[in-house]
Amino acid sequence: MKNSKGFMLRVLAMVLCAVISSAAFYIPEGVNVRAEEDTELRGVWVSTVANIDYPSRQTTNSETLKSEMIEILDNCKSMGFNAVFLQVRPCGDAFYNSSIFPWSKYLTGTQGVAPDNDFDPLQFAIEEAHNRGIQLHAWINPYRITNSSSDNDKLASNNPAVLNPGLVLTDSNGKMYYNPGDSASIELIVNGAVEIVENYDVDGIHMDDYFYPDASFNDDTTYSFYKEEYPNKADWRRANVNKLVQTLDERLHSVKPSIQFGISPRGIWANKDEMAEGSDTRGGGSYSTIYADSRAWVKNGWVDYIMPQIYWNIGYEIADYTVLCNWWSDVVSDTDVRLYIGEGAYRTTSSTLPAWKGEAGTNELRTHIADGRNNPNISGYCCFTYNDFIENGSIYALMQEVNSSDKKAPSGAVQVNNDVSNEEDSVPAINDGMSNTGGQATADENYKNKFTDMDNYWWAMDAVNDLASKGIIKGRSETEFDPDSKITRADNTVLLLRVLGKTATFSENFADVYPDKYYYNEIGMAKELGIASGVGDNCFDPDAKIKRQDMATLAYRVLAKEGLLTTIPNTTVLNKFVDADEIYFYAREAMAACIDKGLMSGYGDNSIKPNEYASRVEVALFIYRISQLMK
Repeated sequence: MKNSKGFMLRVLAMVLCAVISSAAFYIPEGVNVRAEEDTELRGVWVSTVANIDYPSRQTTNSETLKSEMIEILDNCKSMGFNAVFLQVRPCGDAFYNSSIFPWSKYLTGTQGVAPDNDFDPLQFAIEEAHNRGIQLHAWINPYRITNSSSDNDKLASNNPAVLNPGLVLTDSNGKMYYNPGDSASIELIVNGAVEIVENYDVDGIHMDDYFYPDASFNDDTTYSFYKEEYPNKADWRRANVNKLVQTLDERLHSVKPSIQFGISPRGIWANKDEMAEGSDTRGGGSYSTIYADSRAWVKNGWVDYIMPQIYWNIGYEIADYTVLCNWWSDVVSDTDVRLYIGEGAYRTTSSTLPAWKGEAGTNELRTHIADGRNNPNISGYCCFTYNDFIENGSIYALMQEVNSSDKKAPSGAVQVNNDVSNEEDSVPAINDGMSNTGGQATADENYKNKFTDMDNYWWAMDAVNDLASKGIIKGRSETEFDPDSKITRADNTVLLLRVLGKTATFSENFADVYPDKYYYNEIGMAKELGIASGVGDNCFDPDAKIKRQDMATLAYRVLAKEGLLTTIPNTTVLNKFVDADEIYFYAREAMAACIDKGLMSGYGDNSIKPNEYASRVEVALFIYRISQLMK
């Protein structure tokens, strides 16, 4: 996320921390750290469109679907793959139980028809993959509705394209797409991805290289509304795709901070004869042909990894493999975005080029993997597609050879520093009733997990440890964090101010904030900066606890003032919560806005608990989550 939004995101960390349900926080080991030195992504795409890999034939039979998935995962384990990228939304449909998209025709043969026995292929694949030590990433195609014009009249009645025909455009071949220039399309795609993360224990959300179909795509009507702002139509199209990518990054990580969000774009971003920053190639680049500015995604930290599809051989005149690997290595070198190389294993079974035929093809793939392991900026590879290893026993054996030593796949979203060097060193430690010490916050490289009262809060342990290691938050003692204690207005404000790293000179304070209190100076500065607001008669009520709906109200006012929430909230979204009637009238729009933007979640019992108070562990976790959005 851009630095210009940094202040508001940090404010958001405090004002919304109390409204996030504990049950919504799933943070597995290794969250939000750089790729461990001894990790390597060894991935494989499992394609479902046109039944390339799974299932071998369309069927509702759950036992057949189970046995085929088990066979795939067993073979992946045998070949040493530690990550499977399963295509779960090939064409505006689903290989999982979705409330948004219909069941896929590539699964059961008829769109909208479910497998028998309530079988859920995604849930089954996740469980079986994890049992084998394999990550499972959900691979979605964002815009595509149909892969053939012959399917246009075979959509299920609950397909969003049927329910919202105004969002649909067709390409030159008659295939249907969601209009990338319509914000409602972006909202639909993002909500679909968020639904997966909320309901399934996937390790990542992955998109492939399908964005705008081509330059001839007829979106003139939509563009006519934006001509004044974007005189260049190509710039407008790239901005639309960028908005989708950035929104996915923000929303997915707000739901699950540990989620890995990445994209496998075309191997060529742009040729250097058309863009000075481009690669020394002469192939079709994503920047100008499908309006995907994949380099910008990396530079802005909108993805946790980038996986360019470099499906060519070393020495290929138009697009040399080594040239492109080096180009992408340079792109990620000054970022915290991981680079995985998309490998065209399918070339060994289909290409007529000598470099890919027979033993030469096997050796080509072997060299690619070896070269990647010798490049410190390359963190692994992913092969397209699974069935080619079944068709070609030589590359099956190659994988067993090159992956003979076990390595885990990198896990967790990536922290992007975004040129805020030394900021942490300037943030004071919190002396806010959370500890008995003060002073400057400095990262403790020798920090060890020391809190003994966090066993029931494993979902927040990484967050607390990260903040504690940096001196941003402290325990009640050396060994106790006291996670259930509620946050007071003073604690909230002091923590907010110090995380922001802001200071100010003030001449007056609130009447009930006394000089002998640890928070006196911080509250005074916060008042001067407009961060702290009183409760009337120049009083602050520092020891009062804060309700969730009051946190949401403050957040809404701040975000609306900054122009980050500009639409009128639709309060009907509150109706899904059983205790919606408990939300006071002044907070309804605020809570609706936060829920609609994915900033707030309910509990497992479908409640939102607007009148309950924020706890220390919720505050710590939410600050940590927001810190990951600071990209």
